[in-house]
Amino acid sequence: MLKNLIETIKNHHHINTQDELAALLARDSALMQQVKTADAKHWVNFTKQTFDGWYCVSTPLLTTFHVYYQERGKNIWGEDVFSNQSEAVAAVIFMSGLWDSEFNPTS
Repeated sequence: MLKNLIETIKNHHHINTQDELAALLARDSALMQQVKTADAKHWVNFTKQTFDGWYCVSTPLLTTFHVYYQERGKNIWGEDVFSNQSEAVAAVIFMSGLWDSEFNPTS
């Protein structure tokens, strides 16, 4: 589950900011892959879906990464575009509120 992984990252690496998370993800491709494939139970998705929630989706050539919130299949709050994947992934985790949400292993 993504929330459990985020808690592990926070505690193990002593990460507090979005920039620190982006730097860690840039250095650790295995961790980046874990984050991107973790259970999207908390409405953070890394592939285009029809679900409500936060998205971090790359263009086909991986040249840009788009972060946005979607509701009922439509982009609701605009879109932030990043040229760096680790910055985009860190942004969607922080923008979604997942980073700051209270850890509850039963949810």
